[in-house]
Amino acid sequence: MIIATIYINGKRRAALLLLVFVSVITSNCVDEFDIQTENFESILVVNTSITNELKNQKVLLSRTFKFEENGPSAEQGATVRISDNNVDYIFEEVSPGVYISIDEFSAISGRRYQLSITTTDGTSYISDTETLPTENSSITKVTPVQMVNNNGVEGVGILVDSFDPTGSSVYYRYQYEETYKIVARFWVPVDLTTSFEFVDRPDGQEICFNSRASNSIIITDTRSQEEDRVNDFLIRFIEAEDISVAERYSILVRQIVQSREAYGFYQTLSNFSESESLFSQVQPGFVSGNIISEKNRNERVLGFFEVAAVSQERIFFDREDIINDLPRFSPGCDRIAPAQSASESLEEFERRLQDLIRSGNVKFLEEQRGEQDEGTFVFVPRGCGDCSVFGSSAVPSFWVD
Repeated sequence: MIIATIYINGKRRAALLLLVFVSVITSNCVDEFDIQTENFESILVVNTSITNELKNQKVLLSRTFKFEENGPSAEQGATVRISDNNVDYIFEEVSPGVYISIDEFSAISGRRYQLSITTTDGTSYISDTETLPTENSSITKVTPVQMVNNNGVEGVGILVDSFDPTGSSVYYRYQYEETYKIVARFWVPVDLTTSFEFVDRPDGQEICFNSRASNSIIITDTRSQEEDRVNDFLIRFIEAEDISVAERYSILVRQIVQSREAYGFYQTLSNFSESESLFSQVQPGFVSGNIISEKNRNERVLGFFEVAAVSQERIFFDREDIINDLPRFSPGCDRIAPAQSASESLEEFERRLQDLIRSGNVKFLEEQRGEQDEGTFVFVPRGCGDCSVFGSSAVPSFWVD
């Protein structure tokens, strides 16, 4: 068993280094603690799934990190290869710790695949041989529904259905990438300069888009069912006031059919990713994957070389279609109308106004004029008049309005 001894709020507790791997593959955010690691062991972390999609496949390599460090360190300069019987697929490092196959390839049913890694210090690692699970299951439906989650919060649930008539899939993992439209609700076509002149507002601030990928382990199985059918499985819940469902939303859902061994590995990781597991008094043993060191069988390696069948489905919906009656996202768009105080001169007031414009925290909204033709400039927080705070104006190639 590998244990990192840490100090938290003055109390000595034990936490599994396995949790580090969970954080690497899911990139979950965690609260900060005042901690100090003892007896740390640097362990190779391997994150990869080779699929039946024709593409440049990817292998991610890193090292476990101390709890007080910012994150994992990339494993650079390694030699990475996947063998398919008599064919070798060579990978090149395109960025620190990210290895991409030079040639496109797809996993093919009936063939056996094996991952091999050699690090810069000459240590060699090798995986078990893996085969592609059944390709008979596919997503039949992705449905957005209005719902209330377990915490009583209203929002949108994304449900998935799939079916394998042969009954041979059974073990499922899901990933998603969501993309959403952002509209600056108080956008106007002009800006105000620090010299109090009106100019055309730059393009790309009225309508923007942003994307987010899933960052948790989402798994299910059909072992207890009469049919190999996934029904209304919740893979994503979005609160009604989340920015992603303020306008138009799209989600690409990927269903990954896993082997029983891969499912068991990810199920264990999922259990450890729960916050209460970090401070549990019961510390189970190290969970092994299917990758070992060729020189030292006792060396710990975190990761699982997976060969998986993938199907995917994309849907779009507008907020009005699902949750039009619920509160919506608002960045806090109170109007800001600076006024000259009795204690400051006109020059001092203008400098204060210029500093506000120069700060970039606000966007011009309008000029109000009174009977004496004295103008009052009105602003809103930047996010209310400039969508680039939340995304990019580049329209995704798949987007459909």
